Amino acid sequence: MPMDDDWFEKERLHRAAADGDQEELLRLLAAGNHALGAFDDLGRTSLHYAVEGEHYRVAEWLILQGANVNAHDEATIGETPLSLAVQRDYPEMVELLLKHGADPDITGWMGNTARMRAERRKDDDGKAIAALIQRYRPH
Repeated sequence: MPMDDDWFEKERLHRAAADGDQEELLRLLAAGNHALGAFDDLGRTSLHYAVEGEHYRVAEWLILQGANVNAHDEATIGETPLSLAVQRDYPEMVELLLKHGADPDITGWMGNTARMRAERRKDDDGKAIAALIQRYRPH
């Protein structure tokens, strides 16, 4: 079944972020047809996809362009970019998001927060991420 052209156009910004394609992101945003904070059908923004794809430089660029580090679609009980970074075990991304004001206590899927996800982990990486969260956003 072919994709609906409107759907494809709406998702191009998210695809570019998922691919780490900063040039395409810049082109799409400059054209003015795409909203930086637009949610897709999964309740994710372009920043979510950059984080999930582990594209640090693209995530940083999106944040500097005004992407909301606390974006989550409450209707779908979506995750924040920070929760995804914790799940992906990406401390550098966690720190980037925290430096830019990410809130580790926003409730997402299954009632979990990024802080809760990090604190439940007993491995060294999980402990390091929990320590980062505590340093930037103490209880």
